[in-house]
This record gives sequence, structure tokens and C-alpha cells, in this order.
Amino acid sequence: MSEKLDVICIGAALMDMVAKVERHPLEDDEVFVSDLTLLSGGAAANTAYACAKLGLSTAFIGKLGPHDEFGGKIIEDFKEVRLNTSLIKYSKKYGTGSAYVALNSKGDRRIYAHSGAANYLSKEDIVPSELSQTKVIFLSSLKNTDPFIKAATIAKDKEITVILNPGMLIIDQGLETIKKLLENIDILILSQREYVTLLKLTNPILDEKLILKSSDILFRLGIKVLIITMGEKGAFLTNGDDSAMIPSNKVEGVTDTTGAGDAFSAGFIYKFVHQLNHNFENYKEDVKYGNLIASQCIQKIGARNGIPSEKELIILIDEK
Repeated sequence: MSEKLDVICIGAALMDMVAKVERHPLEDDEVFVSDLTLLSGGAAANTAYACAKLGLSTAFIGKLGPHDEFGGKIIEDFKEVRLNTSLIKYSKKYGTGSAYVALNSKGDRRIYAHSGAANYLSKEDIVPSELSQTKVIFLSSLKNTDPFIKAATIAKDKEITVILNPGMLIIDQGLETIKKLLENIDILILSQREYVTLLKLTNPILDEKLILKSSDILFRLGIKVLIITMGEKGAFLTNGDDSAMIPSNKVEGVTDTTGAGDAFSAGFIYKFVHQLNHNFENYKEDVKYGNLIASQCIQKIGARNGIPSEKELIILIDEK
């Protein structure tokens, strides 16, 4: 692959089955599904799609089934935004994964994920020469962290910035288990729940003092920057010395929060790759772009339908 890339996203690509319900079921309960939609998904795949739609030169590395229907739809959607699919791997044994998403009238969701082939991406699938022609490597949401560790290690040797937005499949494994991965990460993006769970905090109400005190262990591992996304409050940014709360963009009506974190990552990457500057003030601008793309995402059903094109993004910025 001779194309110089802005970002390679590594992780899961799944098919999302989104069911609209009035309420989520209780135990031994049943609810009526008013609408059922099939959408391409998977956290890393969502971020890759968004990066490509925003105009970045983007490739995706993940594992799909042996040319099955779900995998075909995922590839088709990638190609719509000119995303490089040449690095995708295919399983001979497992089918393309899927996720079952229940979305209620308030925009709250419940997700049941069957990773399928995605979780069988192996460290042997990570080829150093395929990673060498990119500015950023983004990792997200695979229970199997071996390929992530190999990719991050290769990137560190080549001085390529590595961003991790882990998801609960990784966070639930515990800090000690994922320490080797974190030691090779430059930028760590966590949701509030992920942060509290990873550090086993008994107080789920985060403030700056608690975050700075609790995060020391992460910075000792070598992480340069920590970002905690906090929904409508915005995102907290710190490098251990400086910190800032970057307010969210106000949205009148939230339709669906699915993929908001993935969209945030794409917006952050979009701004970051244009300068590749690790100055704290630059990071603040990167986070603002993350908040902006996330705010667009949650106004439409699905993780991708609200993502603007680069032309639409420029218009949005001019309106601010």
C-alpha cells in the first residue's frame, strides 16, 4: 500500500440491528418493536467511516466473515466514503459479527454485541509494513487486545501517534490485564463510565480534583493525554500538568446516542492530524472538534447518519 494515510482504525466492524421501542423491558418482560433497521456499525468501523466522510485518508483493519452478506454491506458502506478497505482481513471459520441495539423514545440504548469474526483478529494479522504509512493509529473495542498491543508497539517504534478509545470489552478486563496495552498508548479517550470502572472509583461523580488524583497511575504508564467524555457536560482534558473542561455543543433534541463516542474520536482525529501538535492548547481545539461531531451524530438515528462531510463541517464551523 503506497497511499499515505491520515489514520488507520483497528477494531470491530459489525452489523447493527437497531430496534425502536417505547421502553426497555424489565425482567421476564416483552416490549413491542415499532421499527427495525439494519446499519453498519462497530466502534472502530464507525470512527473510520466518520474520519473518511470528514475527508481524511482513512483505512480500516478488522476481521469480517468469509464474504458473507453482512460483511458485504459493511464493505459497500465503507466504499461510499472512499475508505481504504485493502487492509481488511477475512475469517475462514467465523461470520461477520452483529450487535442488537434497543433504542427507547428518550434516545437511551441497550446493546448486545456478538463479535463474530471481529474478535478473531490476531496479532499475526497486524503487518508492520501496512502500518508504516500513516500519521495516526486508532484502536477501539476488541475484547482480544493482542493485535492492539502489537499495533501500538509497532507504532511506538515508528513514532506514530496511537489513540485508544477502549470500550467496556477492554475496560472490564481490569487495569492490570490491559497495562501492557496502555504502556504503548499516547492518547487515551474514555467515557465517564469507563474511567470510573477502570480505576475502581467508588464515587461516580467526577470533578477535576478527583480526576487529577486518580489519573496519576495512567500517566505513570506513559500516557501523554487523557480525555474523559462526559455526555452533555462536555469532555475533560488533562496531560497531568494542565487540565480543562471543554463544554459540549448544545443540542435541542437528542435522537440517538449510539456512536456518540465514536463520532467524538473522529472529530478529535480530524483536527489533530492537520497539525500533529501535542501542545495542550492544540489539544483543546482537537477536543472542541470532537464535541462538535458528536453533537451532530446524536441528532439522527444510528452511529453514522449524522456525521457531516468535510464541506458540511466547514459550514458548521463558520456558523459558530
